[in-house]
Amino acid sequence: MKPVSSRYLYLSLFIFLLISCKSVGPKYIPADQFNFNTSISQASNEQLLMNLVRLRYSEPPVFLKVSSVINQYTRAGGVGVQGGLNNALPTGANSAVVNGNLAWSNTPTITYIPVSGREFSANLLVPIPPASLLNMIQSGWPIDLVLHIATFSINGLRDDIARPSARRDADPEFIQLLDLWKILSTAGVIGTAKDERTKLIFRNDYPPEYQDDVARFKTILKLDPKLSEYFISYGSIQGSSDEITALTGSIWEIMLNLAWQFEVPPEHVASGRTDMTYHSTNMEARPPLQILYSKEKPEREFISVYQHEYWFYIDPDDRNTKRNFSFLQLLLNLAESTTDSKAPIVTVPTN
Repeated sequence: MKPVSSRYLYLSLFIFLLISCKSVGPKYIPADQFNFNTSISQASNEQLLMNLVRLRYSEPPVFLKVSSVINQYTRAGGVGVQGGLNNALPTGANSAVVNGNLAWSNTPTITYIPVSGREFSANLLVPIPPASLLNMIQSGWPIDLVLHIATFSINGLRDDIARPSARRDADPEFIQLLDLWKILSTAGVIGTAKDERTKLIFRNDYPPEYQDDVARFKTILKLDPKLSEYFISYGSIQGSSDEITALTGSIWEIMLNLAWQFEVPPEHVASGRTDMTYHSTNMEARPPLQILYSKEKPEREFISVYQHEYWFYIDPDDRNTKRNFSFLQLLLNLAESTTDSKAPIVTVPTN
């Protein structure tokens, strides 16, 4: 047998080292980013639904947030070469063995932080600024969705309250206000502007066919009809006729109000585990969040959680509930503030 060429050994060694040293991170980043994004989104939705159910059963909500996601990619390899020279016999042959190994791994490090203390108070218990809600309307969110879910009164006109301790139906004028606001906003008659304070502004050149709607809008809110700009502020009592005062809810209050409007198993009401569902007499028949329940895990769902021996879930074809649920998630993100955390410092080696 011919002697093993050293060039073959060197070539094999070079190819192996080239493969083992090739960077593995970049090509995996898109797939891993998508997977982490999907998982975090799913977990966030499940957490929100679970806390809505907890509030319905008079249990405290608990929020965990993902503080950081660090994914470390590692590729390691080794190579060995063995050779022998046999001169004992005329037919003796030289021998050579090349062997190697290659290992790859990715190690994600995910840090969770419970929302508590000052951060809990700031994120969940502080009312959402009325100006933020008007900016959302200005950017295209439906007026009836934003104002009906996130406000409890505007210039003294009261919206529905669903929780048993303060249950009430909305004032008829509040429903009229939402309808007029939607008409005038869609037509471009009213909008918002901000200098030192956020203001609701009426166009001076609006079409004459909206004159009655504008007059009715200002009358319902007890606004000075001669003005075209009105300041936006937070509160339950209107301070002056050039002001629109909105009593907005905190995330906790908004979630609590929504939680009492979806159905629960009748035996849980009968046993006293929770109270009866609130049904508004003024708004549309279906609740803002149509959350269903089942003993068995649903075959199809947008999101589901298991609580109190039942599966609570949202139908994937229920676009209205999915929209309102997404809006609630947006409000939660809008209210989120950061405080100095005592999370562990994560150190990842770079070699």
